[in-house]
Amino acid sequence: MITGIASLIALTLLAQDPSQVVEDPPNAFSAIETHSLSNGLKVWFKNLPDDPVISISVALPFGSDMDPPGKDQLAHFTEHMLFSDQPGLSEEEIRRQIEERGGVYNASVTVDRTFYFVRIGKEHAEFAIDWLFRIIQPHAMTEEVVELQREPVALEVGARPRQFFDWLWAYYLNPPLLRLPGFWEREFGIEGRSGRDYYPYASLYSITPDDLRWFYDVHYVPSVMTLTMAGALDRESVLRKINETFATLAPKPSPSVGDSLFDPGRYRQSIFWDYRSNVYYSNRFKLYAPTADDEVMLIFLSRFLGKRLNDELRFGERKATYGVRVSIAKRGAAMLLGVSGGIKPSEFEYAREVVEREIESLRNGSLPTEEFEADRSAVVRQLLVSNTRSEDLERWVSGYFYDSRIHDDFPDLAGEFEGYVKADVESFVAAHFVPDRQVLMIIYRSPITQGMLGLLIIALTWLTVYLMSRWLIQPIDMTRIRYVARLRIPRPYMVAAILVSIAIVAVAGRLIIFSFELLADRFLITIESFAVQWSMYGLMLALNVSLVVLLMAHVPRKLLVFDDQVRIKYLSYRSVPIPLESISEIAPRRFREVWLSRRIWRCLPLALGLLGPAVYLRRRDGKAYFFSVRDESELLTLVRELLPPPSV
Repeated sequence: MITGIASLIALTLLAQDPSQVVEDPPNAFSAIETHSLSNGLKVWFKNLPDDPVISISVALPFGSDMDPPGKDQLAHFTEHMLFSDQPGLSEEEIRRQIEERGGVYNASVTVDRTFYFVRIGKEHAEFAIDWLFRIIQPHAMTEEVVELQREPVALEVGARPRQFFDWLWAYYLNPPLLRLPGFWEREFGIEGRSGRDYYPYASLYSITPDDLRWFYDVHYVPSVMTLTMAGALDRESVLRKINETFATLAPKPSPSVGDSLFDPGRYRQSIFWDYRSNVYYSNRFKLYAPTADDEVMLIFLSRFLGKRLNDELRFGERKATYGVRVSIAKRGAAMLLGVSGGIKPSEFEYAREVVEREIESLRNGSLPTEEFEADRSAVVRQLLVSNTRSEDLERWVSGYFYDSRIHDDFPDLAGEFEGYVKADVESFVAAHFVPDRQVLMIIYRSPITQGMLGLLIIALTWLTVYLMSRWLIQPIDMTRIRYVARLRIPRPYMVAAILVSIAIVAVAGRLIIFSFELLADRFLITIESFAVQWSMYGLMLALNVSLVVLLMAHVPRKLLVFDDQVRIKYLSYRSVPIPLESISEIAPRRFREVWLSRRIWRCLPLALGLLGPAVYLRRRDGKAYFFSVRDESELLTLVRELLPPPSV
């Protein structure tokens, strides 16, 4: 008892000792000023007196999604032009102006944003503002500079002229008309490159100065720009410099693009099996046009859930994974929160149950309040510790707060997080983390080895061919055969027929593959059963093999003459009998007598009849064959002898 009291007194004294108290770092997200210039441009200003490096950035909520068809990389090309086309300055001189002062700069273009930044010592703040303004201001886009920048952009994106296999891929193996919608198009209705012929080399070399000026004039609009400045800055001098520079940009109407989304309103799961060391798990929830408050809540949830899941699955006793990632993805007005990670196969069901339990505990309010508050405090402290510099705030703008149409002010993330109570989070999760907006994907380890899979494919192919042969082969009394002749098809005719057949087979085969892909995407991959899913894939393989056999079963190869019939023998198993009494005509004919007459109708023409006559055989039902053999006269004599006498 005395020991317990002494320990309590010691802990109390320790807590009162200022040298032992761990204080949170200053909140870098608080007191960020918002200024709106006369042209609509938004300015965020944060003074960080202890950070000697300042960060100045400009964000636009438009990127490569705005590239018109046939002008891919236009947004990227425009970004390159802004760093190179200034009166009286070369690109090298523009670069040296920053680098000689010890600064760094860059820009990036993604699907839905363009971001420019410069980081430099605080003593060069006004110069950096002026430098970045000269980058962002309107440019002449002269023909000479456009040509100088065309190749660097092409080199950066790896653009090159297409060769044979590139054309084959673009127009046969993966044509736009036969592509399934990508994730963002399927789940949000955002059209990307999946629906177009993406050929960056041709696009880049078709972009003109007028295209670049058009893109700049439409999308580089002050009212959608966000200028962010953070660091040890003198407020008055910086704001004065902004009014001398960025405030002079001419106001322009804001483009109304990227606001229309489509919600399919259904749960979707995709289940795969692959050869991997773990089980991959991805569980995502979609938000359509979230507000600024929604986005801040998602950021909190990503960190809150990430901490709780890793505490149990990575650092807990069972150690089911090396790490669970809870992340946010954005594209225009669309947003996702996803839980993903590679899970130990033996612990997958446990890990999956933990993820679902954590989300459900927030949805139904079963998470204990004390646990919520303890984890919330840890999340807030981690946020403060990892965000103390101007560069840290810059990353938040480039990653999340780049759209001034959504965020009026730079969110005080730490303050918002600290103010959340359990009921706020539960209400949000119950409203948004619902099955109708859930996308689940699991990639299991395959239960069979690659060698076993190869053997199964070989066995299934052999079985399919065997069954097709049993179905196609008809019993024939070979003791009554009188004559066998191989059909002689002229080489030019054969070449043309092969080319036409290849074209037909190629088109039909690609359509069949697309049908299988569509069936798998809409049905098969949603089935969480290896046996059912792979049985269906096996059925698809068997169907493909059967179609090949059937195709070969329609390629004539030989002519067999029996006492009572003539048979056309095909390349694989099949033969078609022609009873002698059903033959209405068999005679030598030339090209013009068949190809240029009514005899060509319902005829299978296997000969040309140009250099000599070929055999024309017509059945009483109107079907006919025009073919050549080694000795037509011998064949005609034999068949005529076997033909029954005409009825009187």
